[in-house]
Amino acid sequence: MEATASEAGSSDAPRPREITLRGIVLGAAITVVFIAANVYMGLKTGMTFSSSIPAAMISMGCLRLLGGSNILENNIVQTQASAAGTLCNVILILPGLVLIGHWHGFPFWQTSAVCGLGGLLGVAFSIPLRRALVTSAGLPYPEGVAAAEVLRTGEGEAG
Repeated sequence: MEATASEAGSSDAPRPREITLRGIVLGAAITVVFIAANVYMGLKTGMTFSSSIPAAMISMGCLRLLGGSNILENNIVQTQASAAGTLCNVILILPGLVLIGHWHGFPFWQTSAVCGLGGLLGVAFSIPLRRALVTSAGLPYPEGVAAAEVLRTGEGEAG
């Protein structure tokens, strides 16, 4: 018995949308909110929260309201928004130095631009590296496993 094109994994079968404009905009919005919350919490309490799982849940809810979402699009939004946890730890250094009065002779705007560029490069490289490091790998990291399970559960039937 012959396998159909979709069963054989042929490129004729339409692939679900992965990188979409609405996904990028939603991921950017979640990232901005989570970075602001993480920086505030980091400066107030000295610790930050991980944003992968909340970003996955918010992504699933928002994209489900818009309709036509899939696990790949949700994963891109979650990956982009989870950068907020990492970026805020780098960004915390700048306001911390200003608040303690230690920022006198440093080039503030140049340092801010380097931090921003590093963040943009990190997000830009996380999307192509995701396939090699997350999709094809065995997900040995607990937070990655948890975020993947949240996305798989959200992909299931609603209700």
